[in-house]
Amino acid sequence: MTPSDPAPGLAALEAWGLARCPLRDLRRLEPAVARLSAAFTDTRPEAFAAYLDDPDSLTAYALAFAPQTYARVQAALAGILARLPPFPGRPLRVLDLGCGLGSAALAVRDRFPDAEIHGIDWSPAALQAFHELLPGAIARRADFREVAPDGPFDVILASFAFNEAFPDPAAARAAIRRWVAALAPDAPSFLLLLEPADRATVPRLHALRRELADLPLYAPCPHAGPCPLFPARDGVCHDVRRFRPGRPLTLLCRRLRRTVSDVKYALLAFGHPGGPQADGFGEPGFLRMVGPMDKAKGVLTCRVCMGDGALRRLELPAAALPTPRRHALLDRQRGDCAWVEGSADRCRVIANGAVQRAADLRFTDEPPPPLDDLDGFSFSV
Repeated sequence: MTPSDPAPGLAALEAWGLARCPLRDLRRLEPAVARLSAAFTDTRPEAFAAYLDDPDSLTAYALAFAPQTYARVQAALAGILARLPPFPGRPLRVLDLGCGLGSAALAVRDRFPDAEIHGIDWSPAALQAFHELLPGAIARRADFREVAPDGPFDVILASFAFNEAFPDPAAARAAIRRWVAALAPDAPSFLLLLEPADRATVPRLHALRRELADLPLYAPCPHAGPCPLFPARDGVCHDVRRFRPGRPLTLLCRRLRRTVSDVKYALLAFGHPGGPQADGFGEPGFLRMVGPMDKAKGVLTCRVCMGDGALRRLELPAAALPTPRRHALLDRQRGDCAWVEGSADRCRVIANGAVQRAADLRFTDEPPPPLDDLDGFSFSV
């Protein structure tokens, strides 16, 4: 696979959709794309609505929306897995709640090709697509609000279905505890909830995080304290990832005068009680970017949420960094996690704790430095 080739899961979604509507006929799907977009961003449909039972809507979803869900799940998984011990050497068991046609499950299968995939959904049309896109997966037609998971599972997913399914906070907490109880006890297993990055849904995730503080937290926060973004009125806690749409989505967006250059999402991930803690959790030298990296006079700056719960402005000396490293840092996005790195005299907290200065960062997807390079370096403030 060349760098320009889509991932297998994205290629499968595109091929499945184009088999039902070739590129030359894409204009036929434009009304369905517009309807789905309005439903997802404005009215938000009731849980388990039959919007995927219409053939054109299902095809439009596969070509325009499922690839974005795939990208969100893939990015969220990568961020969590980078901070956890490796899974045992056995095929993973994965449960996709409200699986639809399987875009989230495809993201997992691309990461773990031998995984045993299970899906639950209410729509017969969506489950038929799930079977076609994920041969060998196990699908069940049911209301996932009521079904008891047949665990143990290593990963349980609920992508863009949880808030509609559980508007009552008590029912939401009970469901999370029920799903966490179905996680595998012999692995760094976790439950991953993904929701839109908006002011209506994110506060619910943060309330659940606060109310379920006894469960190991794997994402998004690097600490156990209250979210510093809310009292500071500094926006909604979310991640952003660049996204390169395939040709069908590009053509649909062009005709509908829309652009899709990145994907945004809010997330919440819990491990099972007694499970391992995520690397960096609570460490004062660990951070999560809550804004983009920018250039200022002589420094690279970014707003970060620290492992000690502080919201700070990070400053890295631009002149001391090689040009390729500066470019790599500027390429980082909101939601990336890293350790503060550099000599002790250049890792300081100033301005009454509002500013963090560091020589460099080591992101969770970057290898640790060799042991002989550690002398004179500090990984905490």
